[in-house]
Amino acid sequence: MQRKRKWEGKKWIAVALLALAALTAGCSGSGGSSADRASSGTAEMASSESANVAMETPAEAPMADMMYSKAEEGAAAGEGASSGDAVLAGGAAPSGTAVAPVAAQGRMLIYKANVTMEVESYADTYTAVQNLIHLSGGYLLQFSEQAGGSEKSGLFTIKVPAADFGGFMDRLEEIPNAGLNRSMNAQDVSEEFVDLEARLKAKELVESRYLKYMEQASRSEDLIRYTNELAAIQEEIERLKGRMRYLQQNVDFSTIELRVYERSGLGLASQGGDATLAEKMSAALKSSLNALVVVAEGVMIVVAGALPVIVVAILVGTPIYWFVRRRKAKNEKNRPLIP
Repeated sequence: MQRKRKWEGKKWIAVALLALAALTAGCSGSGGSSADRASSGTAEMASSESANVAMETPAEAPMADMMYSKAEEGAAAGEGASSGDAVLAGGAAPSGTAVAPVAAQGRMLIYKANVTMEVESYADTYTAVQNLIHLSGGYLLQFSEQAGGSEKSGLFTIKVPAADFGGFMDRLEEIPNAGLNRSMNAQDVSEEFVDLEARLKAKELVESRYLKYMEQASRSEDLIRYTNELAAIQEEIERLKGRMRYLQQNVDFSTIELRVYERSGLGLASQGGDATLAEKMSAALKSSLNALVVVAEGVMIVVAGALPVIVVAILVGTPIYWFVRRRKAKNEKNRPLIP
């Protein structure tokens, strides 16, 4: 009897467990179908949004581009700054972009120098400077020369490869000179170059979109508007590229402003106690000769200026003189003699 009661208790426990399992399975099926319905609804909403985006006309798209182009350019600038830092740090250039040579641990530097040199022979120094420029692979950008009473000088604007900037300065100091002053500075344009790269990338993206809009345009007024806006964007792109080329050229080639001068006799005389007796006598003699040359040049200039007047006076005055002389002689011949 007791065994029979235990069996019936186990039987009811088993039935209760089966009922609980069936109830759990039903809830899971209901939850799965709800999830399926939610997924189906999300897919329908996504397809609806895609349809709305696809229905956007080309005429409306540029308006949206104009609204967020500035934000997109700013985002591109941030991306460009990161990539630019990587370029400057690692030395690898992004594809399609020309980057100036890496210098001073990856920084883009524009080197400039100002040199003033006093020499004993201006002509020899001029030849030596020209040879240095040729051997360094640089070129003479500008040259001017002045000759006065106290000195003869020349001003050189030289462009040399940045890699040989220091070597050129050392070789320049080896030219025989009586005195030399120099100053050097470097301008870091790394940040500006990276910013220009980012802005150029953003402008090119907008340009490509406008080109697509022009292909899809169906109305003439839309085509004209796209053309005008595209022209403004392309003008800005060319301006950015021009600035980048300018920076890169100045990074590739450093600038040296060189002034060379030779003191003349008057210059040595003005030095006073710095010159010896022989130099002072020589300077005084040269000064006197220069004064005579100046006087002679002045006389020759006056004569040259008066020469046309003198020629005209001779041509006109000679016949008059002969006429007056003959008339006077005839009058004296015809004059009666007084006893």
